[in-house]
Amino acid sequence: MKVAIVCPYDWSFPGGVRSHIQGLSRALKRSGIDIEIVAPATNTEPEIFDAGRTLGIPYNGSVARLCFSPQANRRIRKRLGRSDVDLLHIHEPFSPSVSMLALHQAKVPVVATFHASQARSRAYATAKPFLDLLMKKISGRIAVSRAALALISNYFPGEYRNIPNGIEAAWFSEATPAEGLAGGRPFVLFVGRPEPRKGLSVAVAAVERVRQICPVELVAVGPTRNDVPSWVNALGSVSQEALPGIYRAASVFCAPSISGESFGIVLAEAAAAGVPVVCSDLPGYVEAAAGAALHAPVGDAGATASMILSVLTDSKLASEMISRGRKRAWELDWDVLAKQVREVYEAALS
Repeated sequence: MKVAIVCPYDWSFPGGVRSHIQGLSRALKRSGIDIEIVAPATNTEPEIFDAGRTLGIPYNGSVARLCFSPQANRRIRKRLGRSDVDLLHIHEPFSPSVSMLALHQAKVPVVATFHASQARSRAYATAKPFLDLLMKKISGRIAVSRAALALISNYFPGEYRNIPNGIEAAWFSEATPAEGLAGGRPFVLFVGRPEPRKGLSVAVAAVERVRQICPVELVAVGPTRNDVPSWVNALGSVSQEALPGIYRAASVFCAPSISGESFGIVLAEAAAAGVPVVCSDLPGYVEAAAGAALHAPVGDAGATASMILSVLTDSKLASEMISRGRKRAWELDWDVLAKQVREVYEAALS
């Protein structure tokens, strides 16, 4: 079986959908499926079919780098015209990018994964008659969380399989802890882009309160020195190879996102690395953690600080959270989830 997995977003920039596709494709390859990734890319990427350049569009509190042009359409048509692909797995098929172009031109069975979560979608409501026609081309539907399912099924009712975002658990659990990040002191870790919806300001305010009671540092992956106070160790972007070791060295992982999180893959990564998780109570985060994290009300720096302090000062609580987190992380291992995705493929092909 050969499957082309289509990503609508720029492959040259890190993001949740890109990480999802990377982990899933590796697991599917291990199971014997031939995988090719189709995506737009700012920089040439040897492992993918490059559909073209992208344009950054503000969306859902972030920037979506999309590719929707005549040139991209021609490249997609040429690639799919080779007739060597048995199935298309299209992520965010209604995104006005490469995904929609591929779905429109699909001549083989299509499986679609829906990631987005929000209360409502003006785009879905406005374009529903056209999108209804495209939906008829989809043989298998996957939603990555209950929040994502609620959004898409509200506009396009039907049968969906809930298969969450995954991680390669062993990659995080077996990493060697990074050294020298906080001068040997305990530290709270934040991982995410410096966007308002990621709650960086909440993390900074919470750790600042904790620092008044016990010595602790804040290490931030993603933000730079320009994004945070001088006392924060801002690492900027780090390689995927370095990230597991940073997780492993942390005392607490803090994810105080405010909105726009359909699941929360960083929670699972931290849990796999054996780090207690304190995060906001967004529905996607509650589902991802499945009882293995402490949840503070969205935007509440005081409650977040209190929970961080509890983990730092209560070794029994921290140990229990680590145990529950590791168990949850292995439930989300890609080798487990890829079997479920393969079942959707086989049903679509039949």
